[in-house]
Amino acid sequence: MSHLDAQAESAYASIPSDVEEQTRTIATSLEPKLHVKKSTSGSKKPKRHRKARADESIMGTNDASIVSKRDVEKCYEYPFPHVYRNFVKKPKRRTPLIHRGYWLRMYAIEKVVKRFLSETSEKRKIVLNLGCGYDALPFQLLAKENEICRNTTFVDVDYPSLVATKAAIIKERDELRDLLDKIMDSKNSEAVPLCSEQYVAIGCDLSKVDRLDQVLRAELPLEKCKILVVAEVSITYMDLTAADAIISYAASLGDVRFCLLEQILPVGPYHPFAAQMQGHFEKLNTPLKSIHKYPSPKHQAQRFKERNWSSVSSRSLWGLWCDSRFISARKRSSLHAFEPFDEWEAFVLFASHYVLLVASNTAKATAIDYHTEATYLGSDDTTKDYNPDGVPFMPDTHMPHQPKETIRTHGALYKGRRDEFYHYGGFGEMKRLDTTDVYTPKHTTPYYDGRLPSAMEPRMCHTAMTLPYRNQDGTYDCFIVGGRASPEHALADCWLYRDFNWHQVESLPQGRYRHSATTIVDEDGDQVVLIYGGRSSDGTILNSWLYWHDKLGWTEILCEDNSLMPRFGASMISTGRDTGILLGGMSEDGVIIPEFWKWEIDFKLEPPRVKVDSHFFNSAFLQQTVCRFGASISSGPESFFVVGGVAHYGCLPLASEVLELLPDSLDVQPLDLQMQTFSGVPVPLLIGHSSVWDGDGLAIVGGGVVCFSFGSFFNIGVWRLSQDGRIEYNPWYLCLEKDQIPRPEPLPKRIKLTINNRYDDSDDPGNAPMPASRERLSRPGRFERIVNKSEPVVIEGLGIGPCTTRWTTEYLKRQIGPERQVTIHQAESRDMNFQKKNFTYVTKSFGNFIDEISAGQPQYLRSLSIAEPAGSPANFAVDYPHVADDFKLPSELQMVTQSFHSSVLRIAGPVIMWLHYDVMANVLCQVRGMKRLLLFPPSDISNLQIPFGESSSLTNVFAADALRIGSLAKTHPLEAVLQPGDVLFIPPLWAHSACPTEGVSVAVNIFFKTVGVGYAAGRDVYGNRDVQAYEDGRRDIEKVSKRFTGIPSGMSKFYLERLAAELLGKAAKLGAS
Repeated sequence: MSHLDAQAESAYASIPSDVEEQTRTIATSLEPKLHVKKSTSGSKKPKRHRKARADESIMGTNDASIVSKRDVEKCYEYPFPHVYRNFVKKPKRRTPLIHRGYWLRMYAIEKVVKRFLSETSEKRKIVLNLGCGYDALPFQLLAKENEICRNTTFVDVDYPSLVATKAAIIKERDELRDLLDKIMDSKNSEAVPLCSEQYVAIGCDLSKVDRLDQVLRAELPLEKCKILVVAEVSITYMDLTAADAIISYAASLGDVRFCLLEQILPVGPYHPFAAQMQGHFEKLNTPLKSIHKYPSPKHQAQRFKERNWSSVSSRSLWGLWCDSRFISARKRSSLHAFEPFDEWEAFVLFASHYVLLVASNTAKATAIDYHTEATYLGSDDTTKDYNPDGVPFMPDTHMPHQPKETIRTHGALYKGRRDEFYHYGGFGEMKRLDTTDVYTPKHTTPYYDGRLPSAMEPRMCHTAMTLPYRNQDGTYDCFIVGGRASPEHALADCWLYRDFNWHQVESLPQGRYRHSATTIVDEDGDQVVLIYGGRSSDGTILNSWLYWHDKLGWTEILCEDNSLMPRFGASMISTGRDTGILLGGMSEDGVIIPEFWKWEIDFKLEPPRVKVDSHFFNSAFLQQTVCRFGASISSGPESFFVVGGVAHYGCLPLASEVLELLPDSLDVQPLDLQMQTFSGVPVPLLIGHSSVWDGDGLAIVGGGVVCFSFGSFFNIGVWRLSQDGRIEYNPWYLCLEKDQIPRPEPLPKRIKLTINNRYDDSDDPGNAPMPASRERLSRPGRFERIVNKSEPVVIEGLGIGPCTTRWTTEYLKRQIGPERQVTIHQAESRDMNFQKKNFTYVTKSFGNFIDEISAGQPQYLRSLSIAEPAGSPANFAVDYPHVADDFKLPSELQMVTQSFHSSVLRIAGPVIMWLHYDVMANVLCQVRGMKRLLLFPPSDISNLQIPFGESSSLTNVFAADALRIGSLAKTHPLEAVLQPGDVLFIPPLWAHSACPTEGVSVAVNIFFKTVGVGYAAGRDVYGNRDVQAYEDGRRDIEKVSKRFTGIPSGMSKFYLERLAAELLGKAAKLGAS
């Protein structure tokens, strides 16, 4: 027997007699203190009897309940007629959590009643609802299930005043009254305001059992009937003696079943959800009086057995939700169609705190047998009480002063340094957050100030990871993946934090939230991010594995084991360079999956593969306790810590909330938490929290949950858990608000991200260009990914044919022909400028051109179509057939061939090709010589001196100090130095300028299309005509400006600037998307 199993067996071994009073004390301490000044004048109003006030409060609970049931009827599209609407004057829209909770309550009761009605029996059946309120189930069944209601009488019992009102409503509403064959006069009209063959309404205080028995027997032949007694959250408000008397009385009525639904305390009264629930009912003056003596399904079952009920079955609502014999998987899944839902932990807590009990007073099994499973070891009888010794969590340690904490649940925690961590995003008191809390020891100045890019949308249920390699300055890079806004809006964007700046990197192929994520190391020793599973915007549960590499972006990993079912909310962590574990999660139909998987990534295969192996612990309870939903998992010095969440059986007991997992043996040890509170701060609720090993213990930050309709509970501060179970409160200091945090000094004056995520940390005040990324295409589809990323990359080692060795100047003259006439650019100096036209187009023999550039003359050949130079794009294979076979476009660049536009032979002497951009993407294949290029991203366009409507610049970016002064100092250039055999991918709209560095430069340049529509209509010989929308837009701008003719210049300027600002706003939105 494991240590966990032993602890489970001792659950509820001793619950102190004064536990109710202690719980009320705590519940009261959780409520806000209202200071009301008492009046000192005027006559005192007579005090009503205490019981009368309590009865009114109990009847008041009916109002909220029936409004919720009506909203479920409407939202979940119950078949017409909608009977609950007759009892609700002012409908209110409830939250998805309340909808689902009430749906489960209603479904559970209806299922029991319908099973009872469907039994074959010659006796008349009675469904006796004790404390019915305005519940309309009888009329719902009479309207929609009339066949099974034959030979049945529904009897509603509640306070006389409430029943009188309900009877009046039924008589007034045709759609209710018409369901009753005949309304008869009762023998006792005062106690029975409505009587018919199908339905009887009785007004009677349930605490007066003798009176209730008298009225029932006067109206119905109880001894000749088969009876189902229903008590849905009703008798728990009664004094315990009176409630137990009702149960005993019901057992004496003959052939009787009893269906009880009411609150329980699955892990004791001190669990934050339980305390919030109890405090809520205390505040309403309707305390739950059965809950302390009968806190679990096991105790409730014993309660009935001691009162002459021979057969009893009891389960928590969560246990029934998970049982496909009670609610089918298809039924559970179908609820998502009515409204998106993502409050699963709160739903589990709610359903775990309610019990459904069905009892029979016959020797046979209950008519509604749920086959309580021997393997079901949930809150029924295996959980352990919070604080079982009954010591209330009262202040005993002074809480250090802190700035106001941000309430934050479902955020993400990551470390930037050993002595600093950050809590980002999540849900606050009223909205999703786009802020970061920064924590440091004591009052040290943080390295990171918490600022976030405006394009980073507020989110929750995302992942944040600290990458494993530490930088030279002691910091770590961090990575944020996905998350969601609403459950229907999964986010795909990903962000890398490096050198004090966030950079948006390649987005996920599909947005996802509640996915699992960790970091590993690939076969080259590079750190990568691994994610699995999650949920998409349309509710699809994902089963895909992806990894992110700073050079490759996102790549899918294949998993050939079909036994790993899709899931979301699972916990995952790496155990080695390319190995790890995956535990728990939730299936599509909303059931927690008690599975534990070991995985290993094989990066040597193409594409990479993941191998998964299931692992089973030595008991079902341990398996279900380890494999959770919504848990955090963190790596300590020698073990892993699984923290919080909810289990397959529901609420986690305190003894099992935090587990230590040894990586090699997979042995599990619970941390026996020595829980206490600090200056009135209640114990944390380990739901929606984040955790990280801070060097001295496990730091737990954030978390909390909306406790159904009972209010909200959010954790405050930071809790540190040591391996011996001790808890320390607020060992970390929450830094000042982000706008007050000074940045650390000195900072690099310039930090820039390149395609390979390398940065210039130098103190150079200039604008030295960063080297473009260089890589080999090691995997199929990698070039397509480079194209989609739209950043320049120098591709090495492709092999472009024998041209790299054959194409000497003499070979080219001989093969092409020295007498062939070519049109070249003949420049006045090395700096060719298209805007200034400091060159002339000259036609000369190819032989003379080669001789002159070899001698150092500034000339340049850009080949044209031999058939139609001014009308058709060049095609190198057609225009230069005698050397075309020497050049081979690599198969890895198949995308270029498929979307081909043109191919150009470029031969250059010592000249600088002017700065320009192309609308087509292109690959520049360097054949002979070396060439240096400077490339500028599209975001630099306003600083490049390119006139509107043109694609060429006025400036020479290779001039001395050009990048250090003027507008070019604000740009972000990349540099690419090409050697023979290199292929440079130049994305559309990246401005570039080229200059040979030695000898004659020979290259083949191939242009290709990357978008299906939008290119300019008509001829585009050079591949640099702006898209049609831009050309049309410029004409529209001219028309708009002319419309202001005659309007004063100041007013015209005002409105044109507003129009410009509106266009910029639309551009910003497109950039953010």
